[in-house]
Amino acid sequence: MLLLDLRAADKFAAGHIPRAMSLPVTSLEKYQEANWPSFKGAAIVFYSDNQADIDKALELMRDYGLSKATYFPGGLARWQKLGTPVEAGPKPAPANLTFVRKLEAQDITIPDFIKALDNANIVILDVRNDAERKTGQFKGAIHIPSDQIGSRYKEVPKDKLVIVHCATGIRAGIAYETLKAKGFTNLKVLNANVAFTGDKYKITE
Repeated sequence: MLLLDLRAADKFAAGHIPRAMSLPVTSLEKYQEANWPSFKGAAIVFYSDNQADIDKALELMRDYGLSKATYFPGGLARWQKLGTPVEAGPKPAPANLTFVRKLEAQDITIPDFIKALDNANIVILDVRNDAERKTGQFKGAIHIPSDQIGSRYKEVPKDKLVIVHCATGIRAGIAYETLKAKGFTNLKVLNANVAFTGDKYKITE
């Protein structure tokens, strides 16, 4: 995941979300399509203290066909309210942003996820929003929208393996980090696209 902080560089240096890189919105115009990942499904997450800046960045991503680009609502202020750690110091984004699709330790493959759907000892956590949930759902999945995980994490059992999914994998990754910060250790993430049509689902990378 490319996590990009759109605030001014001095604000970033004073405190930012771990793994983030500083890309002030005033520098966005310097980044042409060739400066962004060539893989159009790259997971890109923006945050800021100004919604207009986020809107500008997402519009640019749509222009470049980077369909998975999204943002973290509430930015650093919300991150701190969740009780999660903050880092300090400069870390400017490079001129060319790269994204390598690879499985991290917490990622589960699509075939293994499909097998897990029939395992009663595994919890599927759906962090999509209410509107997305209405299009379809995995039977027995717990539903907690990603922006509510920080306040409703106690609804998630700690004595079973929990696999988090959303519609693209991005919000699932953010929910994973939040749960991990709350002490959860038996977690996996489905970093994939999930779409429902009635009682049928389709999972793709």
